[in-house]
Amino acid sequence: MPRGTKSQPASQMVRKTNRPNPSQIQGLDLSVDLAPNNPHHLHLTNPVMIASGTFGYDGYGRGITGDMDLGELGAVIPKTFTHLPREGNPEPRWHPTSYREAWDAGDILFLNAIGLTNPGIEAGLVDVTPSWDRWNATCILSFASDSVKQFGDMAAMANQGTGFQGIELNLSCPNVEDGSLFGHSANLTAQAVAAVRKNTDRPILAKLAPNVPNIIEIARAAVDGGADAISIGNTIPAMHIDTKTRQPVLGNVTGGLSGPGLRPISLALVYQVSNAVDIPIIGIGGIFSGEHAAEYILAGASAVQIGSANLVGLSAPWRILSELKDWMSHSGLSNLKGLRI
Repeated sequence: MPRGTKSQPASQMVRKTNRPNPSQIQGLDLSVDLAPNNPHHLHLTNPVMIASGTFGYDGYGRGITGDMDLGELGAVIPKTFTHLPREGNPEPRWHPTSYREAWDAGDILFLNAIGLTNPGIEAGLVDVTPSWDRWNATCILSFASDSVKQFGDMAAMANQGTGFQGIELNLSCPNVEDGSLFGHSANLTAQAVAAVRKNTDRPILAKLAPNVPNIIEIARAAVDGGADAISIGNTIPAMHIDTKTRQPVLGNVTGGLSGPGLRPISLALVYQVSNAVDIPIIGIGGIFSGEHAAEYILAGASAVQIGSANLVGLSAPWRILSELKDWMSHSGLSNLKGLRI
């Protein structure tokens, strides 16, 4: 039986301090290991993570203030690096509904088409990631690639890098050899993850796309390739047209949809995959409260990533963590182990 697959369907350590472990505050144990089968493990003090692309105003932490202690969160995933530098898509690159109206209605929706603006992985590993150590937090490197070989090459480069304890593979990118999206193909997913696994012993998180016919097949392929955990999912292709200007609101015409509308979709995918594989699942999509995070954990997730909520307020992850602790206390729970429907 392939590693981590259920039979039924359906390298650096974090710097230690004398500060109290946030996972143990108020007698609650929120700790989680996202790589239990990896000798290096990926220990998080709690399951609340910042999703790639939403960390600060630029994706790399700009706007994070001194009172926002990143060490209190489970992990931080700064913006995705690509093999070569990218300028990104034409402006405008994102479009939110009205903050006030959306917040009152509980229906915040975002469209974005940033285009993975980044300095490229070589410059990133030299000029960006070494500074992540100053946060005293668990950091995870995210990268995307254009081919299976390039995934392996980038992993080899990253294996010499510092400032991060794991790697998340952004598989919602096209393979230049045939135009297929890695995350839409079980075969390409397995090959990409295997190429990275061959070149690093750090924990690997495979981030899958939600808009696929059979996510279980792709998740199992990621496990077969050597993934230690699976992140579900990413944005869904979407567009919006301004009827006054008769023009798309995004410079790229189409983009990715995120926000609360994504949560029921991602929840269902997390539930399906958690019943099919035996490695940790990380739920992503529409998490704006502690109870939303609890939903994902009940569906089978070991951790969650906060994305769109950061675009409303950069302090959202800390608030959501506090609310999750309150939910646990009110529910009479001391830990999250084995908590699922």
